[in-house]
Amino acid sequence: MVFLNRATISKDSVYQFNWEAFKLYLNKLLIGISKNTITPISGDRWEEVIYVILKHMNLDPEWNLGSHKPGADLWFNDFSISAKSGNFKNNNLIISSYRLTRYNNLDAMINFIDSKEGKNYDVHMCCARTDFVDGSRNYKVYVLDANLFKAKEMKWEEMKGVRSPGTTGWRGIHDNGITVEIRKKMSNQLWLSYPLELCNQITDITIQKAELGSEANSFLMN
Repeated sequence: MVFLNRATISKDSVYQFNWEAFKLYLNKLLIGISKNTITPISGDRWEEVIYVILKHMNLDPEWNLGSHKPGADLWFNDFSISAKSGNFKNNNLIISSYRLTRYNNLDAMINFIDSKEGKNYDVHMCCARTDFVDGSRNYKVYVLDANLFKAKEMKWEEMKGVRSPGTTGWRGIHDNGITVEIRKKMSNQLWLSYPLELCNQITDITIQKAELGSEANSFLMN
């Protein structure tokens, strides 16, 4: 069963969405794709997975393949989605987001993060992969509401380098534990850190080593 924490979801259509059906199709695709390639699911492929499921559910989604614009990657009548890959650190889900190089100061960056352009999506849908030492691969998929934080409500501080003088970026900390970093050496890229208790898990599935790429050669047999 999929249980979303209502307190972490701001839009009714997200909370009321048929996540059980989505999970069923998601698990089938994660397994099927993993059997056909050992390459991990991320980037455009992850967007495609979401698109295929929404299309199969007759929701008429829109997907701008190859777009590198900040924000939403997929849209349909109920809500818009920013598809992300992620990883785990200290019980937090870490997501990289857009770059803020066009802005010259922290206030301008904060204003953009909170703007309609900066948050032109309703949720992040994040696929976090873990490769284990036994060769198996785990995927966990989470839904994170766009309104879990406002940058203006955060306590901001400069980040300093250990080996080099000067500011390496800025860090914002929210009362709910969410941390935002703007990293200068990465062209002012935005990095988001969400405590796992704020992340709504849709699925948790492991593919064994023997299954990864196990059916790739079937295309050569016909």
